[in-house]
Amino acid sequence: MKVDYLHIKSRFKNLENIRINFDENHLMTVVIGGNGSGKSNVLEALVCIFRNLDLGEAPDFAYEMKYKLGGDINTRWVTVIADPLSKTLSQQYQITFSNSIDGAYQKIPLSKVKRDKEGLSDFLPNHVFAYYSGPSDRLEKYFKKHRTNFYRKLLKSEVDLQSDIRPLFYAKPFHSQFVLLAFFLSKQADQEKEFLKTHLGIESLDSVHFVMRKPNWAQAKNKKELFWGAEGVVRDFLELLYPHCLAPVKVTRPESVGLTGSDIKNEFFHLFLPSVDVLRDFAGGLTPDVFFKMLESTLLSEIISEVSVRVKVSSSDQPLSFRELSEGEQQLLTVLGLLKFTGGKDTLFLLDEPDTHLNPAWTVKYLQFLERFVPHREASHLLMVSHHPLAIAELEKEQIQVMKRSEDEVTVFQPAESPRGMGINFLLRSDMFGLKTTIDQTTTDDIETRNRLASKPTALTDSEMLEFKRLNNHLEHLGFNISTDDSDYMDYLINKYHSQENVVD
Repeated sequence: MKVDYLHIKSRFKNLENIRINFDENHLMTVVIGGNGSGKSNVLEALVCIFRNLDLGEAPDFAYEMKYKLGGDINTRWVTVIADPLSKTLSQQYQITFSNSIDGAYQKIPLSKVKRDKEGLSDFLPNHVFAYYSGPSDRLEKYFKKHRTNFYRKLLKSEVDLQSDIRPLFYAKPFHSQFVLLAFFLSKQADQEKEFLKTHLGIESLDSVHFVMRKPNWAQAKNKKELFWGAEGVVRDFLELLYPHCLAPVKVTRPESVGLTGSDIKNEFFHLFLPSVDVLRDFAGGLTPDVFFKMLESTLLSEIISEVSVRVKVSSSDQPLSFRELSEGEQQLLTVLGLLKFTGGKDTLFLLDEPDTHLNPAWTVKYLQFLERFVPHREASHLLMVSHHPLAIAELEKEQIQVMKRSEDEVTVFQPAESPRGMGINFLLRSDMFGLKTTIDQTTTDDIETRNRLASKPTALTDSEMLEFKRLNNHLEHLGFNISTDDSDYMDYLINKYHSQENVVD
């Protein structure tokens, strides 16, 4: 799945009558720009569009979008023109597609585009996955209906974990621990465990502590039943887990509920896996992706209250809890797992500032990290919002969209030059970030004063000479020396700092 362009016609948040050209020839497109320029709104608009198409619901705003599905042999180009002001739902969408065989465009109704009861559609991406590093639920709200539908199927034992994960999937922080467990299922050396050891210093898994709780849907007749009447995927998971746990304990204790922290009594089941070998025995015949889906399904069923993972790390003799890892490490695991275990062909990944907590060394390699974990790169598109110049340092200009806001108008453009090979100073001062200088303001002010004194047409006073020598000596130690015998440079300084004074005189 590759997005070609999106033209937002009527207002969506602060976006109106703008066109974003995504590069469908690369795996990644990064949207950059200042705070409030609308970067996150672009991703939110895409989530909103595909959610409504997926469910066959009316568009929230007027737009035109074109995207590509399939590979080189069976490529399908889909164009959607939407207008919520049209009278009927069928009139609100004009949808056409062409294939790589004859190239002829055909009209298709919305009823043929939205997913059928089996979750299939020939004209939509198989999956739309999103991740946002901030606390806001601005993206998550669009995924609630799909998550609720999945939850209902869970309770009816209608979930097949061998099939693909639900078509719209929103990654949450708790997924990072599930990812870590899934990475250690295999005994063989693989890129996942090599990555954990090289970049995060995680050498192995130490132990896992599951805390299960009696869910709200448990019926009174199942009060004494070991797993509170759980069925389907959730029961399969618990029955696999229970025999491998060390001294399982069920207790009754208060549980905080609601914003007021009110306590109610509830049952909790403590299940402890003492080593990575026991984890592997428990998950014996499960593939990492099925194991990940089992964990996520059990969480959605409201049975999992807490998961505490401890890992062995190269920097400590004692195991660390997962929560002791940095925010950046936890964040990275969440995104990599999203790509690894939930990705497939014709997949759109939407990542909103996933590099927020990363150090510069990781930031500059971040897109390389992502690329290693994306399956089916030729039929996937990764759209990312970032503020960090190092995140785009290796990209071509076609992979970047720059957003700028002036008063109430937002503009979008492709940069004039590619970031690759620019270096951080030139990158920050380019049209992508627009900084006048990369030097701190105090030093900039000192340079401005020094240069103004050096180029003064008249003789310096005693106090000015002392200030000039002080500044020159201070700045020379910082590498900002001045060559007073360079006549061309002095002419430049005089013209820059004193041309207006000469005009006034």
